[in-house]
Amino acid sequence: MKKLLLLLFAATVAMPGGAQAPTEFNLRLDNRMQMNIQVCTDEIFRIRITPHDRYAENLMIRYGVQKTDWQRVDCRQKDDGSSVELSTGKYVLTVGKKDGAVSVADKTGRIVLERVSFHPGSDALTPGLGKSINEQFASLKVARNDGIIGDDKNQKQAKDTVETGDYRKCSIVSLSIKPGERFYGGGSTSREHIQHRGELLRMWATYQHTEIPQPFLMSSEGWGVFNNTTVKNFFDVGRYQQDELNIFNTVDEADFYLMFGQSMPEVLGTFTLITGRAYLQPEYVYGLCFGPNMLENQFDILRDAADFRRDGFPCDLLWLEPQWMEKRYDFSTKKKWNYKLFSPEGYWDSLKVPKKEHFRLFVGRLHGMGFKLGLWLCEEYDLSITEEDEIAAAAGRKTSGKEHWMDHLTKFIDNGVDGFKMDPARTIDEHPSWKYYNGYSDKEMHNLNQILLPKQMELMMRRHTGHRNWHHYTSGYAGTQHWGASTSGDNGGGKTALFDQLNLGMSGHMNTSCDIMSVDSLAQEMPALHFGVFLPWMQINGWYSMMQPEYFAAKQKKMYIDYIRLRYALLPYIYSTAIEGAQTGMPIVRAMPLEFPEDRNVDDACYQYMFGKNLLVGIFSNSVYLPKGEWTDFWTGEKIAGGTTVTHAYPENRAGLLFVRPGAIIPMQRDMNFVGEHPIDTLTVRVYPDGKSSFTMLEDDGISYDFEQGAVARTTFRSSLSDRQLEFEVLPVEGEYKGMYTHRVYQLEAYLSRQPRKVFVNGVKTNDFSCQGGVLKVALPQSDVREKAAVRVAF
Repeated sequence: MKKLLLLLFAATVAMPGGAQAPTEFNLRLDNRMQMNIQVCTDEIFRIRITPHDRYAENLMIRYGVQKTDWQRVDCRQKDDGSSVELSTGKYVLTVGKKDGAVSVADKTGRIVLERVSFHPGSDALTPGLGKSINEQFASLKVARNDGIIGDDKNQKQAKDTVETGDYRKCSIVSLSIKPGERFYGGGSTSREHIQHRGELLRMWATYQHTEIPQPFLMSSEGWGVFNNTTVKNFFDVGRYQQDELNIFNTVDEADFYLMFGQSMPEVLGTFTLITGRAYLQPEYVYGLCFGPNMLENQFDILRDAADFRRDGFPCDLLWLEPQWMEKRYDFSTKKKWNYKLFSPEGYWDSLKVPKKEHFRLFVGRLHGMGFKLGLWLCEEYDLSITEEDEIAAAAGRKTSGKEHWMDHLTKFIDNGVDGFKMDPARTIDEHPSWKYYNGYSDKEMHNLNQILLPKQMELMMRRHTGHRNWHHYTSGYAGTQHWGASTSGDNGGGKTALFDQLNLGMSGHMNTSCDIMSVDSLAQEMPALHFGVFLPWMQINGWYSMMQPEYFAAKQKKMYIDYIRLRYALLPYIYSTAIEGAQTGMPIVRAMPLEFPEDRNVDDACYQYMFGKNLLVGIFSNSVYLPKGEWTDFWTGEKIAGGTTVTHAYPENRAGLLFVRPGAIIPMQRDMNFVGEHPIDTLTVRVYPDGKSSFTMLEDDGISYDFEQGAVARTTFRSSLSDRQLEFEVLPVEGEYKGMYTHRVYQLEAYLSRQPRKVFVNGVKTNDFSCQGGVLKVALPQSDVREKAAVRVAF
């Protein structure tokens, strides 16, 4: 009898209740290892290898942070005596019988991944690489590693002093890599590069070092790997062995996904299909969120709000730091308002339930001025209790009877609070002595906690309010992107934060931000503002600083306000890109290789990125590489030829470079102090004609979850430039949402190199247009959004 026994071929019988059996194969190898291959889609394969009789339980799957409801896949098996071949409609996996080594080819026969192999602790590679890892991180020094900033009563839990542990209990998954192959992703594990070949990446959530590790990398060759474990693990990307990507696990078995696509955006899409598409925040969060100084009371905050409105400084949300609590840094479920500083209700009502919002008091007055209110939080609690109780309740079993940490926050929501800022204290701390309610230790739970905290927050808020809310967390792991937004730890708003934004975007995180303008140099403050305005969501964290525009010198104050007003003008473009990301996995901040994969000049371009599809942002540098084509300086309208690195000045009242992609179409809105202040039945559409181009603007109601059922409107703009004319079209809207506009006016602004001779609006010649400085301006009414509207310009 052959040593390899194929125990189960792809199941073909539907399971009870309408569920389907997974398409999977269980094999016992010649080396006595067990191997399981689950075919999730034509492009996604989950592979498990273990020396034990049973595979270890995967807690990310147990707690519903990964997709498991895969449809059956037509997958054929062929056994040639030495290997088993598994063929889907797009890819072929060949599995060696001896040790489970895998190779992958596409349907044309092109080898995509030459070899994937498993190395147990007894293999010479494991202790060799393990020793190298321990040497690499032996001198790991993390600032304030004994606690979170401001957490004065932290117990300073013992830290792991050995990175890998006993080599004999570890293992490695090795993936062959080709000469010239590049790798992206990994989350916030590198602050020197976005292209990771030659680097060692540490997948363990650590304060001010690797707050949001992502055990995922994608290759420029059209494949990706997700290491499906919560224990400490490492990605050695051609450093220890130049032709191998070695994934070092601190357990003796492996659980990982291989995924394939025709492009990196496709591969990124498969990763977020597994771990969850990015959370779509309410539209107002894509405006400005501002945290005043932590010493301010309710009267100071209200004065800030009034000053913002008086100065025309747009802002949608203010949040309070720990001073809002009666007991500073209250980790308990018994926390109360500090009634001496804030009065969301009379102090005599502190024990009265149910809670409500009082329109005459602090929260009500903020809402009356168009502001939302958020609260800072810290947490140290066993989050597995809630997860296990959810499982028990769903199965009809008795629950623990223990409190769930999130439940106590509902009374603050009932007071009118709109969301929460979740500090890393003390969730990101290690708890090596803890035994969790689910029976596991911190070894399995530490990384997982970084997902469970935002998951439980999102579910609590969703159940209690019924709509999307503002909440974000400064740590994370694979899947965190699905449950909320993130910030770049307590790492300021400089270059460290920049690397986090780029690497997280290449790892499936869309809603990333940082402490904008929190830099050490006055000269860098305005450049850091330029950076922050072009982040997916924007938070300015005063904390101990004075970040209100009132406190800035006159020149900087005006620049500050102008930049925020530009941010709000761009909201139709930004929010459309956010909806796209929630549907596809594409980030808003896009490292250059994601948009220009064939241009090798951008392989490791770190001080520039694409903000959505059409805007190129230069960060902390007046020199950028422009890909081929004719780019436009957003500030001046100047045309600049691409295909080279340019050093370019920007106006005195701006603090960084901003270029527009050839052919770009950018929808913009009128001036507003906050989202929803005015209707957007009139939009400005900037067009930078270059041959044929298009842009689809996505919209929904901005607050509900209806988009999950497809309640999204798609308005496609098309531009076509020839020697004789420019044609601009607004196609009939597709889809709908509650409250959708039935008609609109588009103020077209077309950047032209020639004077127009004639202009036609919806087929009728008009003289009601202007063209100055090469910018044509003309109104395009669309009386029915279900019908096409068009402008034709003859030269």
